[in-house]
Amino acid sequence: MARKNYLINNLKKSNKHDGVTLVCTFSRRIFVEPFFKAFGNLKYPNMPIHLLVYDNTEDSLLEKALISKVSALLPFFASVRLFKSYLKGRGNIQGSGNEHFRKSKLFNIWRMWLRLKKMIHTPYMFVLEDDTIYPPNAFQRLLGLVMRNSRVGFATAIETGRFSYPWLPVRLGVHKIKMQGMKVIERCSLSPNLRGLQEIDASGVYCFAAKTEAWLSGFHGYDPIALHVPFFALDNVLTWNMKQHGWRLLADFSLWCSHLEATSGRIIAFSKAQAVEMADIWLPQYKNYAHGVVIKHGKFAPTTKPALSWEI
Repeated sequence: MARKNYLINNLKKSNKHDGVTLVCTFSRRIFVEPFFKAFGNLKYPNMPIHLLVYDNTEDSLLEKALISKVSALLPFFASVRLFKSYLKGRGNIQGSGNEHFRKSKLFNIWRMWLRLKKMIHTPYMFVLEDDTIYPPNAFQRLLGLVMRNSRVGFATAIETGRFSYPWLPVRLGVHKIKMQGMKVIERCSLSPNLRGLQEIDASGVYCFAAKTEAWLSGFHGYDPIALHVPFFALDNVLTWNMKQHGWRLLADFSLWCSHLEATSGRIIAFSKAQAVEMADIWLPQYKNYAHGVVIKHGKFAPTTKPALSWEI
């Protein structure tokens, strides 16, 4: 069967260079239903919105599910696109600094980012990942932060890491970071007890708004394969590089997301109650990282609750 990519035009009074591109990225069929349940509650800014749904797999069943969901959304957007990469799945990562980039699942993500660079034509962009459940006001709130200040290039909601066991603590996806050139020396996640808006050095890319110009600046001089960027910091170095090009990065602690993990027989939802501060530190004598070091304040380790989970 010939490979197809679906471009569904529903242009109204605006063209593709107006407004904001809403990008939804998918790599797992199991998250389609919870994602679009949250998507149905999303509040939109008053401007032309171009929906781009990016299926980064070769999964034909995911393709069919997305076609059904996207077709129902045609009347609500200035334009709608569904793109399929047909990339084969790759293995998970363990957080080592010595793993083979092309064999990791993040290689597919990097390929997706490079393609998205050529697919976003609007001055603003808003990105949601398939395993992220976001507050209804996230789109309006984060886009407003980016639009109101000329130097704010990136604003993100708060999401934790995830793990296959619901009782293990996880970090936040927003960080302070120390670099030597383009090499990560130290990455420290922010405290989950912070409030309001916080300036950050680096972030994950799960639920954020950005000026497209700022997003593109993160790719200048950034080649994770040539630079041997550790996999756990792939998106962090990209956003850090945006800051090196003069853009401010904000994290909004009024917007908490849930981060979903699919394991055999259940889905686990990680959020604030599972979060602690963690650090990753480069150990030159071992040519590797001390990864996921819990930061303790005072005598005792932080207390967390087991993550919520439900059967599939």
